[in-house]
Amino acid sequence: MALTMIMPGKHKNQDTQAREARAWLLTLTSGRATQGDADAFRDWLRASPGHEAAFADQKRLWQGLGPAVREELAAGAGASRRRAAVNGRRAFLGGALAASAAYLAFRPPLGLWPALDDLGADYRTAAGEQRRLALSGALEVEMNTQTRINVSATPGGGSLIELADGEAEIRSGATAAEVVAGKGRITARDAVFNLRYIDGEARLCCLAGTARLVHAQGVFDVGPGRELRYDDARVQPPVKVDPDIVTAWRQGWLVFDQQPLVQVVDELNRYRRGRLVLMNEQLGKRLVQARISLAQVADAERLIRDAYGARVTHLPAGVVLLS
Repeated sequence: MALTMIMPGKHKNQDTQAREARAWLLTLTSGRATQGDADAFRDWLRASPGHEAAFADQKRLWQGLGPAVREELAAGAGASRRRAAVNGRRAFLGGALAASAAYLAFRPPLGLWPALDDLGADYRTAAGEQRRLALSGALEVEMNTQTRINVSATPGGGSLIELADGEAEIRSGATAAEVVAGKGRITARDAVFNLRYIDGEARLCCLAGTARLVHAQGVFDVGPGRELRYDDARVQPPVKVDPDIVTAWRQGWLVFDQQPLVQVVDELNRYRRGRLVLMNEQLGKRLVQARISLAQVADAERLIRDAYGARVTHLPAGVVLLS
């Protein structure tokens, strides 16, 4: 599906902005949105400062409807007996279904499709996809799977990168790289570093040169072969790591060194379509020492079955239960 929006004049009122924002919300939550729709949506956001605010207002409204719909449906039979007209019930059910669809777009079950926020990123990669960006100031970014990045210009003519989610290897030249992930801000000049930001935790690994993290907890310099982790509240001291393991994804490999299977499954899910769901807690505690080609990730359930005797159950939409 392709949607063409008519660009507004300079004096478009807030009501018109709200209507267009609702139209985009319905398009992106329809289940039929295309990459072309996502590109057109980003163009619409950039066309006017009021567009982003209008869309944020509509998004908050729809997000709030998700829990409200569940409460209404739970009230169920008692509430329906008090409704006087069949048409009223039908209108409610239609609204409930629309609200539920939008709610799922913000929180896709099992991560089976991109969340609505993903579509608004400047650059993003799908499951199993990697992408290279060449930005101003000889700045190069290698994006790993399921990564979202936003880029804006700095006063000095460089680029400010926001790693909203995922993983990237960043190579800076004479112009310092500036990267934000969560509550941390990383700067580096003539350096290479790998930055991973998933579920609110960041891992900064320096590969060459020096990377500096500025955080509410202080300023931290990270040298080659060392990695530090941080979240919004804490920064852990840098530790020595094997850069070859950290950057194995750049060579088409995933390397696991005595990691619990539950963590391995989480990582595999980032690279494959569908979803592996670990149902056995004891199985999830098994430690894994493995080197897996990215070409094998689609068949990961067979590898786990053969190595650990897991029972494999295939469900629709690429969901695989491991028990």
